Amino acid sequence: MSAPADVLRTVEALGAAAPAPLEHPFLGAAEARWIAPARIADACRVVREAGYFFESMTCVDRLKDHGAFELIYTFNRWEAPSRVAFRVWAPQDQPVPTVSGIFGAASWNEREAWEFYGLTFEGHPNLTWLLLPEGTEFRPLLKSFTAPPASTYDDSMKAPVPEDDHQPPHH
Repeated sequence: MSAPADVLRTVEALGAAAPAPLEHPFLGAAEARWIAPARIADACRVVREAGYFFESMTCVDRLKDHGAFELIYTFNRWEAPSRVAFRVWAPQDQPVPTVSGIFGAASWNEREAWEFYGLTFEGHPNLTWLLLPEGTEFRPLLKSFTAPPASTYDDSMKAPVPEDDHQPPHH
């Protein structure tokens, strides 16, 4: 089983590492590296072959200040737990390669990022709705999101209509 530093040296030798687009510390991992978006699948193969499993992928909206999303992929292992993280800088209008063929569990996280942020994952076998009604036209986890439009799925946006003008009796 490879130590986190050894795994990341292999990823760097592969040419998948990328320069940091912003200086923001990452905590909670033994090792973390920025990965070029086009090379995320290659980097994921390295950690899989080293015995790591996929923990999660998180999307952070950095559109206002940077015009991109930050994706954070985390991996761990059962023996001698040691978390490794990959950070990917994903411009809003450029798809990121899917890693769902390498780690099946990533499929859900990629679908979630597509649904809630509008980020596309190239090669994803089933980029469809998970939680929102099919065809939803807004992305509720974008920082620019303020409120959903009125919906046929949500009757809470309609004010109750009183049956008459009388006040309810006091008890």
